[in-house]
Amino acid sequence: MRTLSIIASFLLLLTTHAFAEDAKKPVVEAEAAEPPAPAATAAAAISHVPLNEVLVGAAPLVFQVRDPQLAGEISVHVIRAGHAELLVVAQRRGAGYEALIPEAAVVPPGFSYFVTEHMRDGSERPVFAAAGAAHPVRVTRPQELEDELAALAVRGGERSTLLLAGDGVDYGDRQLGPSQSKVHDRYYRIEAGYSYSFLTRIEAIRLSLVRVRGQAALWDGTAATRVTPTAPGIDYGRAEVTFRGNDELRLRAAVLLGASQRGFEYGGGAALTLGDPRAMNLDLGVESMTTLGTTGHLRLGFLAQERVPMGATVEVSSFPVGDDAGVRLLYDIGYRFGPVTELTVRAGYQGRTSVTGGPSIGATFNYGF
Repeated sequence: MRTLSIIASFLLLLTTHAFAEDAKKPVVEAEAAEPPAPAATAAAAISHVPLNEVLVGAAPLVFQVRDPQLAGEISVHVIRAGHAELLVVAQRRGAGYEALIPEAAVVPPGFSYFVTEHMRDGSERPVFAAAGAAHPVRVTRPQELEDELAALAVRGGERSTLLLAGDGVDYGDRQLGPSQSKVHDRYYRIEAGYSYSFLTRIEAIRLSLVRVRGQAALWDGTAATRVTPTAPGIDYGRAEVTFRGNDELRLRAAVLLGASQRGFEYGGGAALTLGDPRAMNLDLGVESMTTLGTTGHLRLGFLAQERVPMGATVEVSSFPVGDDAGVRLLYDIGYRFGPVTELTVRAGYQGRTSVTGGPSIGATFNYGF
């Protein structure tokens, strides 16, 4: 029993000592736990195929958006040299979004752009490129348009042309037989018109009004009798279209409709031009009309100096009454006041027989605008 008492006293002593030691230790307050980091705002995944080179005209920029319910406003910032920044907002199109960059911004040599998203919480995040490192895009034109603009530049930007031309043709006095009196064989031709140059495959169209008046001897089909109209003439309209094959080949086609003392008149014409019409070229053509007759010509044109075009023409014609043909030799000299505005004078000689003939003089004025 005494032994048990000793053990119990010893255990009590140890317990008392342990409590005393704990009482001496300082009280340490528990540290407050750090608040959890806010969860990141969910965002849609936005992607697109960047533009690198486009043709002139409005350019669509298509975006693929994953989780579109999370997408904010997608904005395309378009930057052009010397212009204020243009903002284009993408619109929902089916499963994606599309921003249409307007035609006025898509012009050579090009533009640059970057893309941002305006989030629903008011913040803005970059999507593609950045303001200081915008993505460059080169703008080009179709080859047909490049050719048209080059031709227009040669014309000084002038597509319209007013035309005024006149010719006086004298074949001399003709005596058709020993018992016949002499007839003065001559006529004049005046033309006024307007042309517009498309400078495409259909290069130009021209509409003009023509008046022809003259005096000539006419064979009536018998050996003994001649008819000598005192004033054969006709008024008609001329519609012409020029087709451009390439820089060295052009085809012109014309329709002629009018009236004379005999009634309704009609005809047509065609011509082929080889070479540059404003420089070295060869022009071969034919034109025919009821009553008036038929004319064929071959003209060699060239540029003597920068502003001085010239040309030599051989013409075979039955004008003005469609009877026996005459041959004309003509030479023309022009002066260009501008890219299109030009005055041309021409002179020559012609005859219907080996013993009769006379001079020819004429002029053409083209005014471009």
